[in-house]
Amino acid sequence: MTKLEVPGSKFVDLDGPVHYVEWEGPPERTFVLVHGLGGSYLSWALVGTRLAERGRVLALDLAGFGLTPRDGRSSKLSANQVLLARFVDELIGAPAVLVGNSMGGAIAMLQAAYEPGSAEGVVLSASVFPWARGGVPSPVVLAGFALYRAPRIGEWVAKQRFNRLSAERITRLGFRIVTANPSSVPEELVRAHVDLLLERQQDPDIAPAFVEATRSLLRLGERGELARRILDGVKCPVLVIHGYGDRLVPVAFAQAAIESHENWRVRLLPRVGHVPMIEDPDRWIAAVTGWLDEVVAPGSP
Repeated sequence: MTKLEVPGSKFVDLDGPVHYVEWEGPPERTFVLVHGLGGSYLSWALVGTRLAERGRVLALDLAGFGLTPRDGRSSKLSANQVLLARFVDELIGAPAVLVGNSMGGAIAMLQAAYEPGSAEGVVLSASVFPWARGGVPSPVVLAGFALYRAPRIGEWVAKQRFNRLSAERITRLGFRIVTANPSSVPEELVRAHVDLLLERQQDPDIAPAFVEATRSLLRLGERGELARRILDGVKCPVLVIHGYGDRLVPVAFAQAAIESHENWRVRLLPRVGHVPMIEDPDRWIAAVTGWLDEVVAPGSP
């Protein structure tokens, strides 16, 4: 079993504090890891150490998530893409391999499309993609998104979720939705998520940030032509890692995106849901390192 090894917290001021952790590695390459909706730096806790065998690894918390307070900033995708751009520019100052899960995949693609000089490559780990025939998110996911979309109701639902339910309950329910098999998540990682949420529940911005990011993500999903232009704008090497058991972003969505981008590499994983790097870190690492060896030249500028 992969051991949970998380470095100590660091902060950088980007018009407000931004929290990140760093696994030290060879200086020739840097990976920047971008979590999904409701996620944090802990999303990468099972793969950070092993990925660091190939380069520096930095996992940041987006504005309003993890240990990064919203602090008057927006939690929309566009705003967090700008935050990511500044993070890469000020902490790295060179092209990086951008790795995104779910919403983080959308932000990584936005960054690579709008700032191509910042991206050496992109890894889309259960990323969001435009809707396509042959797949529909699970009913519970569709119902949740419908509630969060509704004015005033979305804010109320989010506040009830974070204020009325225990951190333990929220965490375990979350893993039941995003994983194909919740027992695949190590108990140590579950406890780390619970502890982080206990700390975050004291932040009055936790619910508004979640709702704002959710609505921003849904708006992008509704603009299929814009989403496809963003995908087409990513010119660097791309690896897609997606689970056949993903209830939030059906594998059909990923397959449709792959079919229109023949130069992308893909690894579809059986019995894996929406967080492949947590559910099967061994195969996730094997997919990334194999792609690096085959497609992305070592330490390429």
